[in-house]
Amino acid sequence: MIYQIKVTLKDVGLPVWRRLLVHSDTTFEDLHYILMAAFDWAGYHLHEFDVRRSDGERMSVTRIGPDDDTNGSDLENSFPFAVDEAFTSQFLPHLKLRNEKNERLSDWIKKEKDRILYTYDFGDNWEHNIVLESILEADPSLTYPTCIKAKNDAPPEDSRGELIEDGIDLVNPDWKEIVADINEVFETDNWKDEFLSRDDLF
Repeated sequence: MIYQIKVTLKDVGLPVWRRLLVHSDTTFEDLHYILMAAFDWAGYHLHEFDVRRSDGERMSVTRIGPDDDTNGSDLENSFPFAVDEAFTSQFLPHLKLRNEKNERLSDWIKKEKDRILYTYDFGDNWEHNIVLESILEADPSLTYPTCIKAKNDAPPEDSRGELIEDGIDLVNPDWKEIVADINEVFETDNWKDEFLSRDDLF
């Protein structure tokens, strides 16, 4: 099955979003890379998924992220602030990060309006609302993932301060150009490897 998801970047002063079609069995690790390409993030900051609504039910404290080699295996390593010892002993046993390589979208979002919060870069704190809009049959004329609509440009890496000072113009009325640029990445053979090996990340 194919999931139509709308991914909206929060708190940037104007609507910035992408509507994407992805396989329902996409891992959260692959979804991370899809979002990197869709919002033109470089991918060198920490990230985490927080399932907010699953199978029509509200969730609490279900976090999914990279394994020990990147973010660390638990919340103590991935929180953007210090966690004191009392908090750790009381809560961390219940707040282990699930490994994003092993978790699939279909494990967690199953009904329309199910929702995930994706955070990229715990310093700038770019939060993205991911909402399951529709569950579709695969179209043999399409390749997946694919972007079908978009709104405005995403801010560049490490630019939260500049954005707050109104130093960045994100307005882009040409949504078709945004979509074409994103899909040009997705249509490349071995697109993930090609995207990660770009020489224009910095």
